[in-house]
Amino acid sequence: MRKRFLYKIHVTVVLLCAISLSFQAVVKAQIVTPDEYKGVLTIQQFDTRSLALGSATVSDLYGRASFGINPALSGLYQNNFVLQANSNHIWNTNLIQHSLTLPTLSIDNHHFTVRVGMVNQGFEELDFFGNSRLPEPDVKLYHAQAAYAYSITDVFSLGVLQSVTYSFNQDARYWTYFADIGILYAPAKNISYGMVFRGLGHESNYEIIETGVTTLGSNLMQQSLELGATFRFPIEERTYMSISFANEKRFGESGIWYKGGLELMPNSILALRGGAIFHVGQSKFIPRAGIGLNFKYGSLNYMASPKNMDGEYFHQIGLTIQL
Repeated sequence: MRKRFLYKIHVTVVLLCAISLSFQAVVKAQIVTPDEYKGVLTIQQFDTRSLALGSATVSDLYGRASFGINPALSGLYQNNFVLQANSNHIWNTNLIQHSLTLPTLSIDNHHFTVRVGMVNQGFEELDFFGNSRLPEPDVKLYHAQAAYAYSITDVFSLGVLQSVTYSFNQDARYWTYFADIGILYAPAKNISYGMVFRGLGHESNYEIIETGVTTLGSNLMQQSLELGATFRFPIEERTYMSISFANEKRFGESGIWYKGGLELMPNSILALRGGAIFHVGQSKFIPRAGIGLNFKYGSLNYMASPKNMDGEYFHQIGLTIQL
């Protein structure tokens, strides 16, 4: 009897352990959040024209690129009274960002520019391509950016960009800060060189948990160093073509990201743009395209990045007013 009783106890213990382990496995499976329910609330700092040119315009002084791509650019602008508005829509997460860049304030060799914007959910009808979306995060984000550029000479300037973001929903509030540093050298009217170091700080991220609640947090931004050059042809009368190149080293990953952009202006009104970003080691190729309509006091621009991959499935429209 005693042996039979001990045997029953042993069997019971084994069964309880098996049930416990299976229960723990189920619990672990439930708390693991799929990657598609996580994301980064990236601020699109670049203007519409720069994005269409493969984000290769780190040195493009004469295209009036927004200071987000290189804060040193505003140190050598010929006309500082430029107002720029951009709206960016990410297809797979349905997040929309609106931003406004105010005119640059110049005092002697010192140049100050401010940019403000917000990110929120878009409308269901904005999924033009009919592709399945990722889960939409329940979050809003406000951001403010201030750039300072110092023109050492007529052809050389330094700049720093500081950014603050505030993301929130009904359950959480989160602040982040990051900065970029840039250099610009323009020895001639038809050529310029630029360098920028990005990612000094944190960026906001989110996670949609089992209950459907969007939690907020932050992580260190990926730091990168980018070098580039821009060429314009010709410089007499009217420029009809510009070519931009850039190489970006993202720290923490092997290899180099190569960028290139071409802009053709067959007349004074129309601008056709195309660009690409590619990484040989990762076998990634990201095409982009855009169009611009120029008028007397500014331009209207549109671009699209149709590659369905992280951070690259979006389009943007921008309006630049120059007085």
